[in-house]
Amino acid sequence: MNKPGLHPWIRLLVSSALCWHLHLAVVPGHAQSRFDGEGRVVAVDESHGTVTLDHGPISGLMPAMRMAFPVQHSEQLLGLQVGALVRFSLQARDLEWVIAAIEPVEDHPQPNLTSFPAPDFTLPTLSGAPIRFSDLRGKVVLLNFWATWCGSCRAEMPTIDGLYRRYKDRGLEVLAVNLDTAPIAKIQAFVGKAGVSLRVGLDPSSSTARSYRVLVLPTTYLIDRAGNVIVREVGGRDWLDGVSQRAVESLLQQPEATARR
Repeated sequence: MNKPGLHPWIRLLVSSALCWHLHLAVVPGHAQSRFDGEGRVVAVDESHGTVTLDHGPISGLMPAMRMAFPVQHSEQLLGLQVGALVRFSLQARDLEWVIAAIEPVEDHPQPNLTSFPAPDFTLPTLSGAPIRFSDLRGKVVLLNFWATWCGSCRAEMPTIDGLYRRYKDRGLEVLAVNLDTAPIAKIQAFVGKAGVSLRVGLDPSSSTARSYRVLVLPTTYLIDRAGNVIVREVGGRDWLDGVSQRAVESLLQQPEATARR
């Protein structure tokens, strides 16, 4: 093999790696030196002065990812709780982005209200037993459409599971409808690793998703005891926030006997 001939390729690989690093760090001549984002705290390392965030896409800078950022001032880490939803600002410092400001999100958006009869469907589940939606009449149902490749779906799933655990004994049912076309074993492995207890329906053809007018993942519906869609939420949400819990509780207060008429 002609080793000298490899040198240009090595230089190209090194150059590409450096360019990618700089894209995630500081791009020379970038039109902005500060970017705002929102994410969830995964870890806080006071000894190294960093916070790890699961964050959504930051327009003009980087895609959604899990990443550790140094903070500009160590006191910014005080009071940060793992699992908290935060807003943050990134600022350029040398060859990296640092968090210039970070604060918990206190004001959660109100659910998006809607009103239409929930279409009936029958789907297979990961457990093997099919589920028919009309059999859930009399329950409050949270119907979540998701996929394993969807970062926002993965981020909100623990909060949906937490909501289910909190209210299942009061009449809340959760059905997480997966739209993957991947083998069932892959979906089972994901659910097992996530450690959630949700019932998972399988809709690889997206026929049920189309009947519910799902265009973006995740999309989640809250359905009352009478089978009417009351809330349509497009995009990820913290389903354990106070606003979401109050919405569920208001539907659970509807008498089951009345809903079954």
